[in-house]
Amino acid sequence: MAEAIAQLEDQEAWIDLLYSRFRIEVAEDRQPALFRALECYASEQAETALSLYRKASGRQLSRSAWAQIIHLATNHETRFYRNPSVIQLVAQLAREFPRPRILSVGCSTGEEPYSLAVELAQQGLPNFHVHGTDVSEPCIETGQAGIYRSNDAIRDKYASRFDGGQRMRFGWIREFVTFEQHNILGERPIGFNAPNIIITQNMLIYYRNKTRKRILDQLSCLLADGGYLITAAAEEANWNTLGFERLHSLAATVFRKQP
Repeated sequence: MAEAIAQLEDQEAWIDLLYSRFRIEVAEDRQPALFRALECYASEQAETALSLYRKASGRQLSRSAWAQIIHLATNHETRFYRNPSVIQLVAQLAREFPRPRILSVGCSTGEEPYSLAVELAQQGLPNFHVHGTDVSEPCIETGQAGIYRSNDAIRDKYASRFDGGQRMRFGWIREFVTFEQHNILGERPIGFNAPNIIITQNMLIYYRNKTRKRILDQLSCLLADGGYLITAAAEEANWNTLGFERLHSLAATVFRKQP
């Protein structure tokens, strides 16, 4: 019993540390998987979860160690054209701007930014810039490399196949896609000013309602006048603010910032 209580206290301490240091909230149903992953990572480093925590709380961990822990603590579920109707909606809205700037927040390993870029190119939009951000440094490194398992949704025109067709590497379209490691709840601003469209899909659901509203408030300030803020249907937490109009869409929740 005492051992179980001590383990629970250690786990709660990790949750508190991740929130206080990085404002990362770990949903209750994801916590068991996180602690298993932390134990495996600690073992690889010849540590225990407790000794690793003590180093973390004492600011004795390296940047690379923290990057791995943050990676373990955050969700990375994604795939190319995960929500085709949303990708098509973004391409449709992008036509309103001569040089559309699109920000993908919580982009994980980069499949969404590349899906957006491919769709914009296929729709004939010549000048665009897609910028993806994620708190996980390993995820951002994957996006910057532009190498993935082959996917039928991505034509050879945009990515070349190798390893017997099992993998693909994005080519020229990478010139239109950039990535940035960024914590949306941190103090450092995103290095992508005045985007015309901001999309955050399946990220906000991992935060409390109060935190969701704070994130949406931040993104609304970043968005260019006349631009669009797009979230998944159940993520907006009844958010509303002055200067924004909620639009009807079956694909997602869409807010337009008044010019």
